[in-house]
Amino acid sequence: MTYDYSSESQRLELPNPYRIDNFFQFAVATFYLIAGLLCLMVARSNLDGMSAKFIVPLAAAIVLIGYGIRCAAIGMTRLRFFFGRALPVGLAPELQNGVIGKSSQINVVLEDLRRGALSFPEPIGALNGLLYDRFPRLILAPQPVQALAQSQFRNGLVILLTLASLLVAWLGFSRPHTAQWIGVFYFLFAGWLVLRPMTTLRQGASRVNETAVILLVVAAILGPVAVGFFARSLPDLPWLTLHWQALFLLVAVLVSVALFFVALMRQLATAQATTISCEVLRLNINTHPAQIIGEFDRVMQQKWVEKIPNRRYARIDPVINSDSATGSFTGEIVEETQPLPSKGLQSLSLSSALAGDRTRWLVYLNVYGLLMLCTAAVALLLFVMRFEAGGIDMSITANITFAFVAFSVGRFCFEASQRLWGRFDFVSEIIWLDLSGQYTTARNKLGNDFSSTVRTESNAIHVDSMTMRVWTARLETVVFGKESKRWITAMNGQSENTSGLATHLSAFARDRSMFVAPTNADDLHKIAAMQGSPGSVADDLQRLAKAPAATAAQDRFCSECGAARLTDARFCSGCGAKFQ
Repeated sequence: MTYDYSSESQRLELPNPYRIDNFFQFAVATFYLIAGLLCLMVARSNLDGMSAKFIVPLAAAIVLIGYGIRCAAIGMTRLRFFFGRALPVGLAPELQNGVIGKSSQINVVLEDLRRGALSFPEPIGALNGLLYDRFPRLILAPQPVQALAQSQFRNGLVILLTLASLLVAWLGFSRPHTAQWIGVFYFLFAGWLVLRPMTTLRQGASRVNETAVILLVVAAILGPVAVGFFARSLPDLPWLTLHWQALFLLVAVLVSVALFFVALMRQLATAQATTISCEVLRLNINTHPAQIIGEFDRVMQQKWVEKIPNRRYARIDPVINSDSATGSFTGEIVEETQPLPSKGLQSLSLSSALAGDRTRWLVYLNVYGLLMLCTAAVALLLFVMRFEAGGIDMSITANITFAFVAFSVGRFCFEASQRLWGRFDFVSEIIWLDLSGQYTTARNKLGNDFSSTVRTESNAIHVDSMTMRVWTARLETVVFGKESKRWITAMNGQSENTSGLATHLSAFARDRSMFVAPTNADDLHKIAAMQGSPGSVADDLQRLAKAPAATAAQDRFCSECGAARLTDARFCSGCGAKFQ
């Protein structure tokens, strides 16, 4: 599975994580297509009229072939697909080049950088308290894993209690008439319990709170009693025996939920210490602070991974009001390098998947789902065979119910495993530059009004004790699905990168000149020609080019602390140093 279309390097190549799941998809597709063809052959043998012996096998063939084609289509769409440069998705909405602003989503990440720790939502509820007490590392898992674990844990508890209630009711109601309707109740109730885990699986969140769990338990316990009380007025249906199907359904779905829950727990990584790297500098500069952000942008372009632009999440340029003598300013910029695939992502074979601790239980879940789906196809095929041989017989409806049970459980297993097979791990670096301080504006003139042939004027900006903060961190992120939200799983500081970047930016800011002088060769010749004194002009310009900033700094500001020099003062009012 190619990660990028145009990169010459193989650093952006990812293995196909759906390789094992595709194998099971094609296995189910093959089995269902064969079963569907057998049903078509049965329907063909009864093609003499639109009788039930023709319609029933034809309908079964359409169902089997349709699902087989669907599984084959899922596998073929994931044989090889591509990640563009815009993927994986950013940690927050990205800003286009030249756009000024900041998204609210990035504030969460910046707050984690500021505090030096990742934030996790606190579990709420009694059942979640029990879950996180037994599995404390779950709190460090990405939100999709936590949500699925919570929902499947509650589903498992409800199904286990329903199974116990079924066994008690089965033994308590020995009358055949009552047992028939007890079986109907539990089959419908268990069928709904099967559909509910599939619904919460697609939603990715648990919608069952403690009150709902209590109501489900009450329904499972008192429901059979109510059915037994009203069973006297219900008709006798000796052919309708659904208690075995209900028992099979509850046991099968309980096993699938347990396998999925164990597979979820295997996704938990070892807890890592969260660290960040931050450099704080105090600067006295004589230039617009927005130039620092411009230099930051140039430095970041040199760090582009595989020539892919960084993701920019915030940019706020400092604003200086030239009409105001003093004022304050703030500015910041946040960028993230292109996420690279983690070194742990390797091409999987069936043997390596079984050997891996994270993928072993996913293979077990797929195997179990394959068995359930094949059982459903066999049960439906047996129903068609028995129907073709003996006609309409209500006793063969057991095959239909068993087929429904096995198909529902198998489909749940496949959909659950797909959520976890689509895991991608990435590594990137986030850089945050924050500026804040106060400024003073003034009008600077360079040159003697009477004797100099070259004079310049400019608006000078002096920033005293500006605070510059630079944060960097190495991020480990994960996504479940190509276009799903990316979650931070680990954060580690990059002290060398932070120190080097902060030193470079501070040196750049201090080296900026506060005076304006011509530097173009054509401008120098034109000035010399207009003044008629080339030597004098050349001397003046050479003197300006040598050290205008140093001369101005000696005249107006202290070279030690940067404080403004008072008129005719011989000593600095800030630090006491003697002026030259």
